[in-house]
Amino acid sequence: MQVQDLKLRKELKIVNVVCTADIKQKVNIVKFVEFPWGIYDEAIYHGKCGYVKIPGVQGRVAIFTSGKMISVGSKSVNDAKNKLQLAKFYLVTNKFIQDTTLLPVIRNIVATCSFGITFDLEKLAHFIPGCLYEPEKFPGLIYNIHDSVTCLLFASGKAVIVGSRSIEELNSAYFDLQKII
Repeated sequence: MQVQDLKLRKELKIVNVVCTADIKQKVNIVKFVEFPWGIYDEAIYHGKCGYVKIPGVQGRVAIFTSGKMISVGSKSVNDAKNKLQLAKFYLVTNKFIQDTTLLPVIRNIVATCSFGITFDLEKLAHFIPGCLYEPEKFPGLIYNIHDSVTCLLFASGKAVIVGSRSIEELNSAYFDLQKII
């Protein structure tokens, strides 16, 4: 576990990390089906995307013919980066690509939390500036905390924070929510 994983506020639970990288090489993804770790279906993304699904590992890595990679389904930043490295290892080992250095970029960290109380979303909607609450369209209150970070607040007292690109940004969003609530 990396230090940045240890700094996550105990109230937050990461449910998904999206991380990308570029191997800067074309990849013949059609041949993925010849390997136990490979998934390819021409119907997915019009045949421009295959998957590396590592046995016993949650989540998967999408590989596009262009060489772009996307890791989804990880529960930590470190795990997401490791999945990209492992997918690259499979591609190099099975001679799909030449070895290259990956520069992983965290695109989105999704976390949940519970405030332990119920919310009157109608009242909160009048109190929180710039939020959106349309219960006939969506059961939660949508609050853009800052830049790319958005929080979905539900009457149950639970929240989903999306759009963070670092643990620090995620913690900051939670702190901002605490101040408002």
